[in-house]
Amino acid sequence: MPFSGQFKSRTSRTSVFSLIDDLYKELYPTPIRTSGPPPKLSDSEVITMEIVGEWAGKHNNSDIWNYYGQHWRYLFPDMSSRSKFANQSANLWQVKE
Repeated sequence: MPFSGQFKSRTSRTSVFSLIDDLYKELYPTPIRTSGPPPKLSDSEVITMEIVGEWAGKHNNSDIWNYYGQHWRYLFPDMSSRSKFANQSANLWQVKE
């Protein structure tokens, strides 16, 4: 699916994040992690990056991370390494099913 112009703006991405974050908090009112330090990105941020990244034609974590790093880092200032993003994304598999 080609990139839809409706997700090119900051407002659209913020709206998608708000929807995902509200739903995530409703479905998982208590933290799903019980040990270790919290990740720099929230789970909702990672899921938003993945969904919008897919709409943008980025179909793997590396491409999504690079895309956000190049074009939208200011929306996600706590982005750390690609491997941490990929690990957090993989750890959310149950949430995304």
